[in-house]
Amino acid sequence: MTDALLGAAVLEPDSVVLDLAAGSGDPALTIAERLTTGRVIALDSSPTGLLLADSRARQVGLQSKITWVQADAHAIPLVRNYVERITCRCGVMFFSNTRLVMSEIMRVLKPGGRVALLAWGQFEQPFFENTVSVVLRLVSGAEMPPQARTMFRFAMPGSLERELRAAGFRDVTEQLITVPRIWNASPQELWTYLQEVSTLCHPLFDGIPAALRAKVDAEVSSALKRFGCGEALRVPANVIVAVGKR
Repeated sequence: MTDALLGAAVLEPDSVVLDLAAGSGDPALTIAERLTTGRVIALDSSPTGLLLADSRARQVGLQSKITWVQADAHAIPLVRNYVERITCRCGVMFFSNTRLVMSEIMRVLKPGGRVALLAWGQFEQPFFENTVSVVLRLVSGAEMPPQARTMFRFAMPGSLERELRAAGFRDVTEQLITVPRIWNASPQELWTYLQEVSTLCHPLFDGIPAALRAKVDAEVSSALKRFGCGEALRVPANVIVAVGKR
């Protein structure tokens, strides 16, 4: 997913890159690795994620290339025409006012600069069908939490492209692509990790009855096992990648 996003961004080695919704540091760390004289400004509203990201950057010696900024993407604390590239991986779906964020992106991006956004495709795809859908099928009355549905708000073809065009970006393109999401973990470890980090789905996972827990765990692990490749899992992920130029 990171490779797809950064390929669309067409990074230059001396670029100043703004990564929005940077979370715990991916893809900001990968961007920093690919730059020589350039640098990354990684922005996120969560201080916890940024602290973890900074720790990871120091472990691999990339701290000098990255500036961590706790801020809201609706009010980016940069001056006009400041960065050459803007990236956002699986974050654009959660901005409450997409039009405002797009106008902020346009403001801080230099003329000729490029924005690349990656969002989830339809819910009906291997990763979710073999995890979340198992819970929905086995637990009577279970429903996808409303906040979790926002992950798929740009899954409809053309919807993210329209947001970029409405904001005034040119040479806009959008693609639905399938990439392998690689996990160096066992099926059960992946399932445990997903339940821990997918905060939007916590109401669904917390609602699994104790009597059904073992059955759900076994079915998810069995479903994920078929994506095994050596000691890793390679689960196909359907994502939307949209690009625009200022």
